Amino acid sequence: MKPTSIFIASICFGVAGAMTAIIFAPGKQTNTRRKIAKKGHEYNKYLLDNYNDISDSISHPFQYTINKNIRLSQKYIDKANNMKAEVK
Repeated sequence: MKPTSIFIASICFGVAGAMTAIIFAPGKQTNTRRKIAKKGHEYNKYLLDNYNDISDSISHPFQYTINKNIRLSQKYIDKANNMKAEVK
């Protein structure tokens, strides 16, 4: 399976689980929704406060891959230029 399909499936199952929990919660639904909204605001505040750290941790592996591809492409360009010089 692709990582993206695993991620999307986990999000869908998480949402379905949350909806089921809201429907079958032992307390009043208004209290449950209020608690969920409060947690949502807390997570939103956390994400906004730590946005730079989170984005850096996500982009770091991509930057490593980009740098590696640049180094490899330069290596093969140099080899091609050397071969071209030998042929001349």
